[in-house]
Amino acid sequence: MNFIVIGAGNIGSGIAQNLLEDGHEVEIADKSRESLNRIRGRNPKIRTREFDVMDRSAYRMLNDYDASVSALPGSIGMQFLKNVAKMGKIVVDVSYMEEDPYDLNGIAQSAGTIIVPDMGFAPGLTNAIVGYFSADLDQIRNVKIYVGGIPEKPVPPLDYTITWSVEGLIDEYTRPVRIVRNGTEDHVPALSGIERIGVGNYADMEAFYTDGLRSLIRNIKCTGEMFEKTIRYPGHAEKMAAIRDLGYFDRIKVDGCNLTMFEISEQIFMEKLFRPDIQDVVLMKVEVSGTKLGREVTRTAEMQTGYDSSRKRTAMDMATSLPASITAEFLSSNGKITSGIVFPEILGKTQNYFEYLVNNMKKKGINVNISVK
Repeated sequence: MNFIVIGAGNIGSGIAQNLLEDGHEVEIADKSRESLNRIRGRNPKIRTREFDVMDRSAYRMLNDYDASVSALPGSIGMQFLKNVAKMGKIVVDVSYMEEDPYDLNGIAQSAGTIIVPDMGFAPGLTNAIVGYFSADLDQIRNVKIYVGGIPEKPVPPLDYTITWSVEGLIDEYTRPVRIVRNGTEDHVPALSGIERIGVGNYADMEAFYTDGLRSLIRNIKCTGEMFEKTIRYPGHAEKMAAIRDLGYFDRIKVDGCNLTMFEISEQIFMEKLFRPDIQDVVLMKVEVSGTKLGREVTRTAEMQTGYDSSRKRTAMDMATSLPASITAEFLSSNGKITSGIVFPEILGKTQNYFEYLVNNMKKKGINVNISVK
C-alpha cells in the first residue's frame, strides 16, 4: 500500500516509521524543509515532499495514495480536513483541534470520503475500546477512562518529564473539563476530582479530571458517569494547580515584556522538564459497566507500555502513533465502512476492526489486557 503522512513532527514521524516497518510505501509531507531534512536524516527510506495546507492546488497529490494520515498541529488540522473532505479519500487524523470534525460529515458522505478523527492514544485507542465494550450492552451505566504518560521513576520537582507538546500539556491543566454525571453533561475544573489508582506495576498513583472525552459525550449515552482522568505520581496535581492558580499559565502579556506568563512557563517547562535521557511509561485503564440481558457487566482494559529500546522510541510515541497507522492500514486493505466522519468509538463497535487494532498493537509489543466480570 502507498501512504502519505501530513505533518513531520514527532507523531507524524512515528506514524511513517510504523507504516514503513510494515512494508508499505511511505511519503511524509510538511511545509518545513528543516523538518523534512531531519526526517530524511533519521530514515532515508521515508520519501519527503513539501506541502502547504493552505494551498488548495497542492491537494491533488493526495490522489496518488491509498490513504493519508494527518498529524498536523490542531491550529491547522481542521483546514486540512475541510479541503480533503471533498476528495473521496481515506483520512486518519490525530490532530487535537478545537473545532468539531462532525461539521464536515455531510460533505464527506456526499464525496465518499472516510475521515477518522482523534485516532491517537487518548482520544483514539481509548475511544475504540469504549465503543467495543459498549456495542452489545442494553444499557451503559458508567464509562471511566484513566490515561497518562509518566517518567519511569519520579523526577523532581514535579515528578514529570515532557514527552509531547508543552502547550498541549498546559492546556490540559487549564481547560474546563466536560464530564457526565447522572447521564447529564457537566463541567468541572481541570486537576480536580483527585483519586488514587493502580495500573500494572504502578500500584499507587493519582488521577484527576482532564478534558479528553471529546466525541464520546455525543456518541456514547450512559445513565451514570463518564469521565477521563490523567494519571500521575501522587502530589503532581496539587503542585500544578498551585502553579496555575498563581497565574503562571495566564495568556496576558507581562508588563515591560513582550511575552505572556504562558509563553514564559512554556519555555521553562521545555528547558527543565524535557529529559530524553529518562525513559517514559504509558498507563491506561478503561472501564465500561452496564447491563446485558438483565445481568450486570463490567469490562476493563488495562495497558502498561514502556520505552521501546529496540526502536529507540518513547512509549508515548508508540502508544499514539500505532492506533493511527494501524487504522489507516485496516481501512485501506479490508475495511468496508460507511463514508463520512467516523469517530473511533463508532469504528470500535466493528469487531473485526477492534481485533485487528489490538492484535497489531500486540505485534509491536503493546498488550491491551481485557477482563470481564
